[in-house]
Amino acid sequence: MKMKMKGILSITMMAAVVGFMSCGGPKEAAKKDTGFQEINIPCQENGYSDAEYFRSSGSGKSANMATSKDKAMLNAKTRLAGLINSTIKSVTEQYTNEIDVGDATEFEQSFEQMTRDVVKQKLVEVAVTCEKTGTGSSGQYETYLAIQVLKDHIYNGIDEKISKDKKLQLKYDRMKFKEKFDDEMDKLERENP
Repeated sequence: MKMKMKGILSITMMAAVVGFMSCGGPKEAAKKDTGFQEINIPCQENGYSDAEYFRSSGSGKSANMATSKDKAMLNAKTRLAGLINSTIKSVTEQYTNEIDVGDATEFEQSFEQMTRDVVKQKLVEVAVTCEKTGTGSSGQYETYLAIQVLKDHIYNGIDEKISKDKKLQLKYDRMKFKEKFDDEMDKLERENP
């Protein structure tokens, strides 16, 4: 009986080994498809701000190549203006919190309006750092681009406007504002990849 058991056990073991080998060994668990597929967007890596430049990127599609380029530029400039305005707003809030301004709200509103004017003026001076145009599967032209403006152009524009406004000039500490502005630009650089 023991002999029979050993024989059955041996046959079972050999069958298991042969079965295991014929299946090709252990298989990797099937990878689940998450549906995520990373897309490489042209010029996007050139659209991140740092301590020296405000930067952004944009794209545009059109049946006309020139229109696709115009749309991409408009999108990039809109993003750039938004970034500059939010950065200056943060700088202004920090600045007014540290200085004694009689009516801080009035100062901030005047300052922000003046800043918007400067940004509109300086967006003319942007430099294109990357531009790629091609056609997509739909046959339309697609343009991707990145632009930048030197932070000093923005700062100098603000500084110049303040110098011409006697009311703002009375409440303006150039060194303190520059310090807050530089801090905010450093923060932008740390936040970007």
